[in-house]
Amino acid sequence: MVVHIAVIGTETAHVIEWLRSGSIEKIYLLHSKKTAEIDFPKKARELDKQIKKLYPGVEIIKRVIENAFNLDDTQDAISKIVYYERKENGVENQEIVINITGGTAIQSAAAVLSAFKHGTKADYIRNRKKEKLKNYIEKLPIPSIGIVNMNKTQQKVLQLISESRFVRQIVEKVMDVETKKLKKNKKDVYDDKITGKITNIQLLKTMQLDEIIPYGDGRTHKKGTAKIGGIVKELKNKGYIIIHHEIPALEKIPLRKLTKNEPSGGRYDTKKISISQVMYEITPAGRRQAKDAIMDKE
Repeated sequence: MVVHIAVIGTETAHVIEWLRSGSIEKIYLLHSKKTAEIDFPKKARELDKQIKKLYPGVEIIKRVIENAFNLDDTQDAISKIVYYERKENGVENQEIVINITGGTAIQSAAAVLSAFKHGTKADYIRNRKKEKLKNYIEKLPIPSIGIVNMNKTQQKVLQLISESRFVRQIVEKVMDVETKKLKKNKKDVYDDKITGKITNIQLLKTMQLDEIIPYGDGRTHKKGTAKIGGIVKELKNKGYIIIHHEIPALEKIPLRKLTKNEPSGGRYDTKKISISQVMYEITPAGRRQAKDAIMDKE
């Protein structure tokens, strides 16, 4: 069985043109919510009637896209369909065809990316009113990059990086009462606004791989350092993460000079600084990969 997936917007003629190429059994119509200017659900219903008139007995399923200008919303909808059809109906990825012609430019881009991700077929439909051709369907050469290229441990690490909140360090200069000298205290603070970043120290701790192991010559290392090092290198090579060797931090600076007898000052100013520490940052491709891995499990 061939499963058709089409994103529709203000125009729907490309879908009818597309379906002329062969028999149709099942089609998903992805459309936006009703807006003040355009009733997209109504357009989907009208297209539904047209298809049923031309192809009696065809199964038509309509799905609403939350935001036509958000890349993830359209990719999410397509991924859910692909995983459902594969698991519930035994449909192979190459038996799924995605029409990349309709909707917003963002939705078209999402449709192309989804075809690449899942290794489905993808068609672009030319406009019959603007040109005379023997065939109005352009079949795109889509290779599969799918999630099968990742093992479970890589997927787990990628998921952790994607979901993590960045821990920002705040460095404060305080007076050491015993030595009568200034020293630096470090405080870790979660930054809720920044997700998809995690330090190597955080990652090892989260995966319970931060146990200290002695070398035997007085030196030590953390249990999972080599293992994580190999995994993040593979994720970087796939384009899913960026590896930073410095992390941003804040330094609290007293607005007046500290005296020997006071542990800390009153008012502070702050200065942005960098600390030498390894940090991993998710890329848009990595975030998509992590999200698709969850959908595949579900």
